[in-house]
Amino acid sequence: MKVTRRQFLKVTGATAASFALVDLGFDLQATASAAKELRIKNVTPTPTVCPYCASGCGLVIYAERDANGNFVKLLSVHGDPDNPINQGGACSKGAAMFNLREIYDERTGEQMINPKRVQKPLYRAPGSDKWEEKDWDWMLDRIAEKIKETRDSNFIHKEKLEDGSEIIVNRTERIASIGGSGLDNEECYILSKMMRALGVRPMSFSKYCTGVAQLYEQVKANRFKPQQRYLTTLAKVRKPSQG
Repeated sequence: MKVTRRQFLKVTGATAASFALVDLGFDLQATASAAKELRIKNVTPTPTVCPYCASGCGLVIYAERDANGNFVKLLSVHGDPDNPINQGGACSKGAAMFNLREIYDERTGEQMINPKRVQKPLYRAPGSDKWEEKDWDWMLDRIAEKIKETRDSNFIHKEKLEDGSEIIVNRTERIASIGGSGLDNEECYILSKMMRALGVRPMSFSKYCTGVAQLYEQVKANRFKPQQRYLTTLAKVRKPSQG
């Protein structure tokens, strides 16, 4: 390797300057430690699960908080090195989860809340073409009312067999459950127990598109009898994936 005179002077000059700083009493290690402390000051790491595919990769969200612990700004999202599934890695979708909440303005380059992010529950009444903002209490009460109404009006207590005898089944055939890839094992267990307590039979705990496909197969196998409008919706969603 050929070293030019200019390169030699740069290296020797930088080395001499470093020794001079140490001799004059400058502590470079303390300076580096102070810089590191400043970089992570008021930054809180929070482990979470990626909401996309069914792999359930672990992510760590870094956010800046004030002295009282209140959220100030989202800083970054990285793969969780302590997670046994992905061991710190993240695909392009998982690595871009930062943009679910915040983006950078194309003109100014400043960080801002993603304008496409839904921040409040939205409700669209039957037959309406407009979404209405509702609070969480109203939304959860509405969901509970519709579940109870549907279950009570379509609950099957007994089913007749081919020989004419009856058995107790205690189920409803008008409700299905689709989970999400962000659910961990414990959450899936609790959700499945609740659905079975309600008498719900068709359940899927994979990602949304796979869950719809699985429910569609259950419909074709006559294991689930939804209303016709739900059957049509399932067929429309399923059709593109069949090519």
